[in-house]
Amino acid sequence: MSRLQTFAESLSVDAGLLEAYKADPRGVMLANGLTTQEVDLVMSGDLNALKALLGDSLMQAYIVVSTPTE
Repeated sequence: MSRLQTFAESLSVDAGLLEAYKADPRGVMLANGLTTQEVDLVMSGDLNALKALLGDSLMQAYIVVSTPTE
């Protein structure tokens, strides 16, 4: 698994990391070991280039927004 995939998974389970990422995505990605190339690619939003980097032509991107209730 790539660092980018590991980082994305961490964002989905670590609320503090997600909040920090929202405030400073570039800085948080760099601080979590992503390369400048990976960061630039994520920031570009180029889905085809991301698929090529990850080696997964079947990859799908989803954004899930959840408002939990108690």
